Amino acid sequence: MSDYYSKEYPQAVDAEMWLLGGILQDPKSLGEISLILKNGGEFYLEKNQAVWNAMVTLYKEGDPIDVLTIANVLEKEGKLAQVGGKDYIFSLMESVPSAANADYYAGILFDKFLLRSLISSSHETIKESLAPAAIGEEVLESAEKRIYDLATGQIKENALPFGEVAHKVFSKLAVQQRNELSGCPTDFAELDILTNGLQRADLIILAARPSMGKTALALNIAANAAKRGKTVLFFSLEMNAEQLVIRVLSSIAEIDQSKIRHGKMSSETIKRLQANAKEIESMPLFIDDSSEVRAFDLLSKCRVFKRKHNNNLDLVVVDYLQMMKVRGEAENRAVGVAENSRMLKVLAKVLEVPVLALAQLNRNVENRHTGGRPQLSDLRDSGSIEQDADMVWFIHRPAKEKEKKKGSDGFELSDEEKRQAFLIIAKNRNGPVTDIELEFYGEFTTFKNHMRTSAVHPDEVYDFSGNYQ
Repeated sequence: MSDYYSKEYPQAVDAEMWLLGGILQDPKSLGEISLILKNGGEFYLEKNQAVWNAMVTLYKEGDPIDVLTIANVLEKEGKLAQVGGKDYIFSLMESVPSAANADYYAGILFDKFLLRSLISSSHETIKESLAPAAIGEEVLESAEKRIYDLATGQIKENALPFGEVAHKVFSKLAVQQRNELSGCPTDFAELDILTNGLQRADLIILAARPSMGKTALALNIAANAAKRGKTVLFFSLEMNAEQLVIRVLSSIAEIDQSKIRHGKMSSETIKRLQANAKEIESMPLFIDDSSEVRAFDLLSKCRVFKRKHNNNLDLVVVDYLQMMKVRGEAENRAVGVAENSRMLKVLAKVLEVPVLALAQLNRNVENRHTGGRPQLSDLRDSGSIEQDADMVWFIHRPAKEKEKKKGSDGFELSDEEKRQAFLIIAKNRNGPVTDIELEFYGEFTTFKNHMRTSAVHPDEVYDFSGNYQ
C-alpha cells in the first residue's frame, strides 16, 4: 500500500501570506491577480481565504483596501477573531517588502490548488472504481469530465441577478441610440450594421474552401479594428508572422504583395509602403504564430496577454480551427475538433471577447450543382462547430466556379465579375441570416465594401433579407 495518503496536501502557506501582503501594499494589483485566482478556493489556509474574500469584496465596491477596511468586513462576517484579528492582517503587510512579485505568488498558489484538485479528483475516481456495480467506461467518462471541467475552469457558480443583466442591456441600448457600435468594428458597412460590431462572448466561425480568402478577410477585419484603436490578438497556426505582415501591408498600401515579397518596387511605391508601415507600427495588432497548440493553450495565452495589456483585449482571431492540436488519435479527430470548438466558445465567454475562428469546408460544396455556394452541412470534421457558434459566415466567390468552365466555354470574366464576393451569414443566433456583397482584390489580398454600400450612411442601411433564427 502506498503512503501517498499520509502525506500533506500540496500547499504554499508562505506564498499565500506574501501575496496578501503584496496586495495590501499595492491594492491595484488585485485586479490582475483576480484573473489568476478565481474564487478564493486556491488558498490552503481558511484564514487567508477569508482575508482574500474580504479584499475582493472591497475591490468590487470600489472601497479602499487596508488593514482597517479588511478588519471591518471580517468583523461583519464574524470572522475577524478566527483570522487572528488586526494583528494578523498587519503581519501580512509586513511579510514582504513590496508587491512586485504578487502575480508570481498567485501562480504558485494556483499550481498547488491544481495539484490538490487533481488529488481530490483521483480519490473520487478510485471511490467510483471500487464500487461493486462500477462499469469501466462510465467511470472513465466521469473521470474525464472532472479533469476537463478542472482544465476549463467550469467548476464555479455563475448565476447573475436579472437586474444586473438588464442594466447591461440598457447600457448597450444607450450606445446604439448614439449611433455607436456596441461591439468591435469590422469597417464592412453592412456587416457592422447587421451585427452592431462583433459582440463580446460571441464565437464567430468564418469558413470557406482553400484559396477563397479566409485569412485575407480575417486580417482585413483585424487590421480595421486595430486602426480604430481596438486591441486584437491574431493566432496564426499556418502562416508565420512575417507573411501576415506582408499581407497587411499589401492590403493597406494597395501594393501587389508579390512585389513586396520580391522587393521589385519603384521608389514612389517604396515611399508609399513606408508611409503605410508607420501607420501599421502603431496599431495594437498582435500576432502569435505558434503551431501545435490546443484551445486550452489559447485560453491561457489570452489570459496572460490580457493581464499584460492592462485588461485590454477586443478581438481574438484563430487561423484556423482544424489546424489546432486535438486530443486522441486521428480516427477521433471529429471529437477533438468538437472539443476545441467548445473551448473557443468558453474562451469567448470567460474573457468576454469576440472570437473569430476560421474553418475549412469539406469537398461537398464543390460537388453539388449549387454554383459553389456553401451551406452549414459543409463544415468539415464536426457538426458541433455549427452548434457552438453564435454566427457562421461563408465566403462565396462566384468567379471561382465560373473559372472552372472557362476552358470549355472560352469566355473571359470581366474585372467586376472577378472581384465579386459574398459573405454569407448562414447562422446568426441574435439576428437575421443574409448575404453581404463585397469586392475582393486578389493582388492586394483584401476585401472591400461593395460600391453600392461603401458610401451609404449606417442609418440608411437597415433592411436585410432572410429570417431570424
